Amino acid sequence: MIIAVADAGGIGRAALRLGTSHAALSAQLRRIEQALGGDLFVRSNTGCVPTPFGDAVLTDARQQAHAEPGETMRVRIGGYAGIMLGELGRRIAGEAWASGVHLRDNPDSRVNIRMVADGDLDLALVYDWPPVALPRPAKVRERVVFADEPVFVMMSQRHPLAQSSVVSFPELADYPWVDEPVGTTTWPVYLQHVCHHAGVSLHMRQSAVNLSEARQLVMRTLAVAPVLATTEALPGLAIRALEGHPLRQRLRLIYRPDGPIATHVATVIRHLGQAYADHQECSDAFRTWWHTEGCYSMPVQ
Repeated sequence: MIIAVADAGGIGRAALRLGTSHAALSAQLRRIEQALGGDLFVRSNTGCVPTPFGDAVLTDARQQAHAEPGETMRVRIGGYAGIMLGELGRRIAGEAWASGVHLRDNPDSRVNIRMVADGDLDLALVYDWPPVALPRPAKVRERVVFADEPVFVMMSQRHPLAQSSVVSFPELADYPWVDEPVGTTTWPVYLQHVCHHAGVSLHMRQSAVNLSEARQLVMRTLAVAPVLATTEALPGLAIRALEGHPLRQRLRLIYRPDGPIATHVATVIRHLGQAYADHQECSDAFRTWWHTEGCYSMPVQ
């Protein structure tokens, strides 16, 4: 009935398709809304449009209407979230409804979002950096996993700044900065924005296309590189938090409401939360942030 109202765009037209009266269908819809605890549609003289809550319920309804008992799916996950991308894939692979998992690592969030919209990915974990936010196509929905996940810095354990557990942002201006090549993502635009407002000038003398290259550069020099908060502190390397966390990013889970993964989004969110909670030994910086801030902002469903 919910699908019929949405597809017909109105209760009257849906009632004709279902072979019932306008009054009976309207009353049934009201009972369902009361049971679910919210309006599913915005009614007007021209028809009905799903509310955000109704959109989520409609997604579930469509999936249940088309799902076969015991049906499984191969989940295609893309994005860039460091070790968390693999952790999410491993945990989803253990679900009865997942016949397998395919991971696609790509740092460009714009590409990952477009692939979900085009049906080439089922899920994407992407970062963006408000106010340099990325648009969201009409075909996709999102859950914000973290609205303000901090960015840490990586350096050699021999680096002078490594002697402190927390580094001030202006101190970074005294050392070479290693970052991704310009044009890879919108991160450089955000970094420039933060530096401008903080009055800090970072000197990028070398670029690294991935974490492995960045590790090699900072091990050999006095350079400093930005890293995801979940980056592991390997022998010889130090992961440090920036004082006040001036660099922050938003982690978004992107999916299609009409895709087969939509009914499992709550499970995916739970797996992500558990993966973060289980990752506290990656560095002292992460453990401190997790207990003071991260664990309180993580969605649990």
